[in-house]
Amino acid sequence: MMLPFLTIGSLRLMGELPPHDTAHRALLIEARELLGGSPNGSVRREWAGPAEPLSPSELRVLRYLPTNLTRPEIASELYVSVNTVNTHIRNIYAKLGAHARSSAVERSRGLKLLAADRSR
Repeated sequence: MMLPFLTIGSLRLMGELPPHDTAHRALLIEARELLGGSPNGSVRREWAGPAEPLSPSELRVLRYLPTNLTRPEIASELYVSVNTVNTHIRNIYAKLGAHARSSAVERSRGLKLLAADRSR
């Protein structure tokens, strides 16, 4: 999937595209990192946190991510549709720069949005 970005000089072009103008912000961040740039076009640095805070609804869904509950089960617990849960999870991943449930949980714990894992 990254091949088109890697085969042409796309880093400059991607730097001109504001990340908030696309729903695929996490993909843009990954492509920039693979190309040797950082998400904001400056020197690569430690990730400081989401540029946009998580909404209260996203935080409610985030609390269920460390569990073994499936998306339909989370929807049932929160009395919302599975599509709503999917939308919130997609937004959470984009805001946290995560690509998977485990990395979203890890970043959330680092930002103290979730309690630390007590099983370790």
